[in-house]
Amino acid sequence: MIRTVAQYLESLNDGRQMWCMGEKVKDVRTHPTLSGIIRSAALDYVLPHRPEYRDIFVTRDEDGEEVNFLLTAPKSSADLLRRRECFATAMRSGGGVLLHCMGADALAAFTVTANIMDKKLGTNYSERVENYRRLLMKQDLGITGAITDVKGDRGLHPSQQKQHQDYYLRVVDKQKDGIVVRGAKVHISASPCANELLCSPCRTHGEADKDYALAFAVPCSTPGVKMLAVEPVSRTYDDEGRFDYPKTSRMQPTECLIVFDDVFVPWERVFMCGEWQFSRTLAYAFGSYHRLFGTCKMIGKLEAMTGAAALVAEYNGVEHADHVRKKLAWMAMITHMVAELGKAACLDPVKEFGHDVVMPNAMSINAAKFTFASNFHQMCQHMQDIAGGLCTTVPAYRDWQNPEIRPYIEKYLSAKDGVPTEDRLKVMRLIKDMTGNYWQIDTIHGEGSMAAQQMHLYGSADWNRLKAAAKRSAHIDGWQSDPVYGNLSSADDIPMPPADESYASIPRALK
Repeated sequence: MIRTVAQYLESLNDGRQMWCMGEKVKDVRTHPTLSGIIRSAALDYVLPHRPEYRDIFVTRDEDGEEVNFLLTAPKSSADLLRRRECFATAMRSGGGVLLHCMGADALAAFTVTANIMDKKLGTNYSERVENYRRLLMKQDLGITGAITDVKGDRGLHPSQQKQHQDYYLRVVDKQKDGIVVRGAKVHISASPCANELLCSPCRTHGEADKDYALAFAVPCSTPGVKMLAVEPVSRTYDDEGRFDYPKTSRMQPTECLIVFDDVFVPWERVFMCGEWQFSRTLAYAFGSYHRLFGTCKMIGKLEAMTGAAALVAEYNGVEHADHVRKKLAWMAMITHMVAELGKAACLDPVKEFGHDVVMPNAMSINAAKFTFASNFHQMCQHMQDIAGGLCTTVPAYRDWQNPEIRPYIEKYLSAKDGVPTEDRLKVMRLIKDMTGNYWQIDTIHGEGSMAAQQMHLYGSADWNRLKAAAKRSAHIDGWQSDPVYGNLSSADDIPMPPADESYASIPRALK
């Protein structure tokens, strides 16, 4: 089924335990600082009902019933491209797919890993994953991935922690009907607006840490699940919020510290339990899928940033300045590179992991994430440079609304003739909001830190081929067995007439 917005909002009235700003939340739908993210998340249930987007977001299950496409397993390059289009379209709309980004990525990673474990261990995890998928489709549930553990002392493995053993989510008891888990996950996006939490390891485990090799799914209202929402960037959500915080006023607080206080999980919802050898595969698969979402998220974000820089250049009257055009050209290049690298990851997917399920190309998708993360601060610097100091000291909405001081703001903060002062102030507030602390940290660490991308890039590179290229160039044996370089023709293979000995004193390269 495809739920309506009203059905989705009603599903959030489930008695979940949540706190925000030190107070227990009675209803996430009406809470003054949570309602903004709930409204943005509801776009997940708007777009599938729009005729122009229906062919992107809606497909049919094996029974012929309409279901959300993002809940299906990607089985081809075309599926990955469609997944990318869903993400990019929704993020451009203003923050949609919050309920189907991390969750859909975790579900896809469950699918890949379960298939591998079943083949090597004889388990039945794939059946559990597919049964759970059918449940999600039938009820059109909002899902998020609870991946990142709080970690404690990062120099120690999970089982080696000194203060306590619960820095990483773990199994503390196995029962006939299920397991009991304890621990915490941190900065989990979309938690306040999700129906289900899909939990997965965030790292590779050794045998000593097998209790932490754990994947499962539970409703947000499960007894023992406690969610602590982060402090909002802005506490204003009316016209004042839209003026002062045009990007972040509706996007915070999305993250939660989630505590699992001896939570019971039925076996049918458990997708890994102690198979420590495969925690790496699960973390790797999730990272690849989620970085595809990250590049799609950044398409809209980078387009807005590049557009804001161009707009403020125009409003300031410097759009024709050579140094400004160079900055804008660079920003446009980064925006295009990220979008194209994300597309390339879909066009050349990884197919060897699990039966007919495909994953984004690891090199391309990690290169895309690393490109925007490593260049984001430069994007912010160019925006701030073009905008000028006013993007930091721009008056607030309450100043603008005060009839006593508004005439002075109108007169002295205007610039190019024909551009309303209010419009110039709005784009200045946009740049201030987009270059603030939340956007910068989220862009660098969301979907994995830059160190994680470098690790994946190093591990995904075909070093044998790269070394073969160097050996062939240096005439060192060993390249001949490479499937690419070993089959190439060489100028040395071209038959030539015997050398003329009268040129013996001339270097061969000059003949």
